[in-house]
Amino acid sequence: MVASAMSQSGKAPAFAELLRPDRFEDGTEPEERVVHCGISWERYLALDKALGDDRSGPRFYYLDGELEIMTTSNEHERVKKWIGDFVADYLMGLEVEVMPRGQATMRVVLKQAGAEPDESWCIGEEKEFPDIVLEIALTSGGIKKLEIYRRFKVPEVWFWRHGKIEIFVLGKSGNYQTASKSRILPRLDIALLQRCVGIQSWRQARETFRAAITKN
Repeated sequence: MVASAMSQSGKAPAFAELLRPDRFEDGTEPEERVVHCGISWERYLALDKALGDDRSGPRFYYLDGELEIMTTSNEHERVKKWIGDFVADYLMGLEVEVMPRGQATMRVVLKQAGAEPDESWCIGEEKEFPDIVLEIALTSGGIKKLEIYRRFKVPEVWFWRHGKIEIFVLGKSGNYQTASKSRILPRLDIALLQRCVGIQSWRQARETFRAAITKN
C-alpha cells in the first residue's frame, strides 16, 4: 500500500532520499534498514531466492513475520573486514582450527528465524550453526538480532556499536548475558581490537594488531 501510494504520487525518489539515514559527523555513511511486517515464511524464502544466494546485497533478517532488509555502507564493510582479519590473525597465532562461515545464511524453519551475519566462525570444526557471530551496527533499529540468534543457540554474539564491541554469551537459562570478554576466545584483547579498528589504514591496523599479539 505504501509503495503503491509513493509510486503513484511520482515523488518516490525524493521520498526515498528523505528517508536515507544522515551521515555521521565524520562524513561516513551508516547502513540503511527497512522493516516490513506481515511477511510469511514462504514469501521471505521466495524473496531471498529471487535475489539469488550469491548476491552481495541487500541482506535479510527474518523473525516471526518481520523482514528486515539492510544495505551496508563503505564504513560498515571496512569495520567488518578489519575485525575479520584481526580474528583470523589471532586464531592463526594460537594455531586454533577454525571454519569461517562469513555471511552464510542461517535459518530455523520451525522457529521462524533467518539471518545473514556480517561474519561468523565455527571454532574447532564445522558445525550446523557458528560458535560466534559478528554484527556491525552503525545504526540502531531493526528487528531483534539477539532473539534470532537465541533461536539458533549461537553461543556468542558480538555487536560493533559506537566504536566498541559488545559481547553477549548464551547462559544456561537460554538467554544472553553481557560479558566483558569472549568466553570462547578468553585471551583475545578486546580493547586492542577496538583500538585497531579505529586505524583507517588497513596495513597499519593489521601490523599494529599483529605486533601486539606477538608480544603476548
